[in-house]
Amino acid sequence: MRLNSPCLLLVAAAPLSLMLGSMAVADDYPSKPITFIVGASAGGTTDALAREVAEGLAQKYDVPTVVDNRPGAGANIAAEAVANAAPDGYTLLVAYTSHTLNASLFHQLPYDPVEDFSPISLLGEVSSILLSRPDLEVDSLQGLLDYATEQPDGITFGVGGLGSSLHMETLKFMQESDVLGYEIPYNGTAPAMADLIGSHVDVMFAPFAAAMPLVESGDANAIAVTSPERMPNLDDIPSINETLGDYPTTYGWFGLLGPAGMDSSIVERLNADVTEIMQGESGANLLEREGAEPIDISAEEFAAFIIEDIERWQAIAEAGSIEKQ
Repeated sequence: MRLNSPCLLLVAAAPLSLMLGSMAVADDYPSKPITFIVGASAGGTTDALAREVAEGLAQKYDVPTVVDNRPGAGANIAAEAVANAAPDGYTLLVAYTSHTLNASLFHQLPYDPVEDFSPISLLGEVSSILLSRPDLEVDSLQGLLDYATEQPDGITFGVGGLGSSLHMETLKFMQESDVLGYEIPYNGTAPAMADLIGSHVDVMFAPFAAAMPLVESGDANAIAVTSPERMPNLDDIPSINETLGDYPTTYGWFGLLGPAGMDSSIVERLNADVTEIMQGESGANLLEREGAEPIDISAEEFAAFIIEDIERWQAIAEAGSIEKQ
């Protein structure tokens, strides 16, 4: 076949046209509204972070942004919607820990948490606080461990939602400390806290933002934080690591993902701009209020984090004999 054959020229031109088309899309991005789908109700930490990112990108890109709250089914509804969306960068998922945890809880998901998404940016990581009832006379984690060994029936752990990250944290703590404990499940963190305040349960793990008002009012005692070291804004509360050395940290996290197959230049641009937003004054203040820390990692590193986090939760769930739904 001659080099100037029309067939050869057509075949050679096809990949070039696809590449030029992809470059044109990336250069033109964004040219229309961006929708952020959130698998949580309005008013919580995930929603607040979604709105922070949406407002920041609206200002940067001079395009409208929409926050679409679709709670339910452990955030599976929102994740499935984004997994099935066009990979053009105009439909994005503001995800949280359930994205990696759900693989340990469900026999079959309507999406693959790895293969069906383009990880973009890790918005922040958050630790939880181990609280005790107000009349439990222990002031340290060692004191709690000693108290637990003296209880022939063990101690009770309030769990603000079976299958939640806080439930997994409870299981992990019992696995690592050899504490005999019993999980008392509640339909959410608020009712679990109410029973903790009323001394109906001994201890519970709680998210930072919900725990701090109880600690400050004296309605609950802060025993320890789950972060590897003391938190910068809570340096008077020790880390579990200080008593249980090498305690494995499993953070709660928030992140931004898109459908699989997004143009890499769009992913890189979003990663850089979202990181800048979360490290700005407004974003940093929001993270601090929620007890979270900003994380500056690449999209590739975030992708690796997701795979590792799935493995971490699976190990805890298997050790805790969690039955998949």
